[in-house]
Amino acid sequence: MSELFSILLNVISPIFIVAGLGAFVGRRWNPDTRVLSLLLVYILVPALVLNGIRTSQMQPETLLTMGLLIGALVGILTVVGLAVAHVGRWNDQKRGAFMLTTLMMNAANYGVPVNRFAFGPVGEQTAIVFYVLNNLIGNVVALGFASGGRSALLALRGVLKVPIMYAAVVGLALNLLDVGLPLPLERSLTIVAEGTIPSMLFLLGLQLAHTPLRGRLRLVLVGCVVRLLISPLIALPLAYVGGLQGAMLATFVVQSGMPTAVLANAIAAEFNSDREYVALMTFVSTLASTATLSVIIALMTPVASAG
Repeated sequence: MSELFSILLNVISPIFIVAGLGAFVGRRWNPDTRVLSLLLVYILVPALVLNGIRTSQMQPETLLTMGLLIGALVGILTVVGLAVAHVGRWNDQKRGAFMLTTLMMNAANYGVPVNRFAFGPVGEQTAIVFYVLNNLIGNVVALGFASGGRSALLALRGVLKVPIMYAAVVGLALNLLDVGLPLPLERSLTIVAEGTIPSMLFLLGLQLAHTPLRGRLRLVLVGCVVRLLISPLIALPLAYVGGLQGAMLATFVVQSGMPTAVLANAIAAEFNSDREYVALMTFVSTLASTATLSVIIALMTPVASAG
């Protein structure tokens, strides 16, 4: 019990303290979040991704393995989600919203700092790689379901329009070729990258500040079980089969148990999905994750240490 409390206090609570400040500002002054969102999408997150992959010690074969494992995770979660929707006899709109909240996990502005606090630099770098790969694989599949299966290609084009993927490619090239950056550029990149995580947490708070607290409890409960519990349970054997070890294995499992991404709300609005359910699921899963992630991190810490 003391270990769980320590994780909750030292790993999880810093995330919610910073996000809570963002939520307070959102409630008190209701600022426009678009400017911060644009800075994150087009400057801050690409800088974090480029710097993280550029300095990563992860081998190319490990990157390939991570991609295959995330693809397998997304595939299995898709089957699980469709099975749940079939049993519930949900219409296309409800099924699309459920798949959106199942496949879009908050691996960036929640997952990266949590794994950094829990597992150190290796955890942070692995979390960044997980986020980039899931952004290309999981988010595209989720967008396809949210659009009723009509705009999967459009979803892929949307992902490729933002510079995150290109930053990952540049970072990987610099890493593999062992090419350094000029000192002024390297220092500028480091400054921007270090400002990304607090900015992401403030944005998380700002967006959650206006999340409605009403909705369908049963459907939200099912969604939380899939997103917070079943997903990491699927990820654990996949990580072992894929040969991940230590902090990389632990981070892969923890990232898989992240709550629904705040971005899912914008996607639901864009494709006329069940916005109220997606918003409620985002809020409840984020709140519930304080308990589930504390347990998962406690279970994964010995694994990370052993690596």
